[in-house]
Amino acid sequence: MRIKNAFRNSFFSVISQILLIIVGFVSQRVLNLRMGEELVGMNSVISNIIALLSVTELGISTAVVFHLYGYLAAKDEERIASIMNLYRKAYSIFAIVISLLGLCIMPYVHLFLKENSFSLDYIRLVYILWLIRTVCSYLLSYKRSVLIADQREYVITIGVLIASTMNYLAIIIIVEFWQNYVLALSLNIVIEIVLNLLIARYVNKKYAFLKKMQKAPLQKEIVDKVVSDVKNIFVSRLSLKLLVSTDSLIISGFISVGIVGLYANYCMITQSVSNILLTLSGTLQPIVGNMFVEKDHEKDYGVLRQITFIFFWLASFCSCGLFALMTPFVTDIWLGTEYRLDTTIILWCVINFFAQTISLPLSMMLGVTGMFQKEKKISVLAAVTNLVISLSLVIPLGIIGVLIGTFFSHLLQIACRMKVLICEYICKELKQYLMEIIQYIALTGIELGLVYSIGTQMLHNGGWIYFVKMILVCLLIPNAINLLIYCRSWRFRSILNMGLEFIGKPKHRT
Repeated sequence: MRIKNAFRNSFFSVISQILLIIVGFVSQRVLNLRMGEELVGMNSVISNIIALLSVTELGISTAVVFHLYGYLAAKDEERIASIMNLYRKAYSIFAIVISLLGLCIMPYVHLFLKENSFSLDYIRLVYILWLIRTVCSYLLSYKRSVLIADQREYVITIGVLIASTMNYLAIIIIVEFWQNYVLALSLNIVIEIVLNLLIARYVNKKYAFLKKMQKAPLQKEIVDKVVSDVKNIFVSRLSLKLLVSTDSLIISGFISVGIVGLYANYCMITQSVSNILLTLSGTLQPIVGNMFVEKDHEKDYGVLRQITFIFFWLASFCSCGLFALMTPFVTDIWLGTEYRLDTTIILWCVINFFAQTISLPLSMMLGVTGMFQKEKKISVLAAVTNLVISLSLVIPLGIIGVLIGTFFSHLLQIACRMKVLICEYICKELKQYLMEIIQYIALTGIELGLVYSIGTQMLHNGGWIYFVKMILVCLLIPNAINLLIYCRSWRFRSILNMGLEFIGKPKHRT
């Protein structure tokens, strides 16, 4: 049943991501064309401010789900209820804290939006609606954790897919016909409240004992365990939040909110691809966790090399596609030529995407080792590096300076995680793995160069014809080169054999 639920969760997560990407692009197109890039930029900045306010929660949801696993397996209703009561009270406190912090920031929110044409009242109204949306989610969504821990995340995924689709449709219809973003955002709040109420009703019916034991006293040993784990997780999650949420704020504060709007369109594309790869990483993590329990470091090292090779192949292929196709997609198909960003900016977006993707295996495997203290220090160092470099370079280099700061933070994370995981946990030398990473970077650079050269020769065609041709080029070049170079390697053959075993065919003989 656990394997069945794991596959079901993964299937619905991937399908949900793909469907939301499609409807999300339609929604973003309507916002850009009907409301302008300034509103898209303001929306991006305000959502990032709200995300930073939400750091008060970071850690407890992960810790709660972790502790629910064992108690659900043991059917210990009293302890499950105790944890959920702690979670409910904590989320009520978070809602109050975020409300107060949000109201304190509201008089100054316009300072993050340089060179915008919106009135102060309009900016604050949009901000308040985003704040209400977040606070309501804390008051109503805490019951999702029991479904996640009980491997019924697909229920949440289906509900979120339906609600998110309705949210996007509300934006598309209301903005398209009435150009009223405030009305669309207000409807989004109503839809999400209804979704959370329905999920809460489902949980109350499925786990009826939770409602019966809603006033049960908290058990001190459980509270102590959860609080201890939260302390370990909080700082690393806070640092990650700062890493991913500050770029738009720096660009908006030092350059202009309009540039953030243009940048947000390209970010939406790279983030959509990243989300699919993150879903894949999340699917692999429990499997890797079971392997690491055996404490066979030679096997662990082999698994790390195999998964890194898989993510390299995906990263090289996706990077070539993003670099070659993002601009023609934005200018010729999705939005228009006025939404184009400079090629150098696109290149740095792709470099950051590649760095983030190639680091996923290290991050995933470090997570299953339980070395939270080490991960905390790495995350803090990366966040500080990003802020220092981005703030130092944003004035002389503009948006590219911010992207360079993000790149160096990714690079630092990769280096530190390699040292911690390979040298300290697996007890191996770095040389072999480091040389493989350098090889992957060099090969991806060559593939990007080839794809770009071919693309510039075909550039005069433009439109759909050029776009379709470049899709074929991006499918052929990186995959053909990777296959040619690695078809006889141990990494490729071992992954091929695993795939053949999975579908029930004989192993590939060499």
